Amino acid sequence: MKFEFKTIDQMTGREMYCIERLRLETFVTEQKITLPELDEQDLTAIHVYLLNEDKTNALATCRIFQNETRKWMLGRVAVAKSMRGQGLGKQMLEAVHEFLRTEKKAVMLSCHAQQYVQRFYESLGYKAKGDTFQEANIDHIMMTKRL
Repeated sequence: MKFEFKTIDQMTGREMYCIERLRLETFVTEQKITLPELDEQDLTAIHVYLLNEDKTNALATCRIFQNETRKWMLGRVAVAKSMRGQGLGKQMLEAVHEFLRTEKKAVMLSCHAQQYVQRFYESLGYKAKGDTFQEANIDHIMMTKRL
């Protein structure tokens, strides 16, 4: 399995459709988040994803971007319901870590992790920082990983 790393300008319409469908299924349908799913960050982020063989669905996706202080951030992490529990999320984030280390010479990656998946991120070496906070009415915690 090879994850793709592309900006929105490099992606095909089909790739963007598949990614957005997975994000909508995960964040809007499953988690009932009512905030806009697409945002300005999508225009500058590097989208990471794996499509199925037919290129009709995304199996996993996330985005990485530099925030206003030039720190690398991870967000919109989603794995298709049918693929969960098979290690695909871990494989994707390991690919992200390697990409950031080698291609971007990054030394740190942060994310606003939903609190219920905090242990998943900890298993990949992320450390919690600060108190929990609400984002889209869901408890989150800031987590960072030294790359």
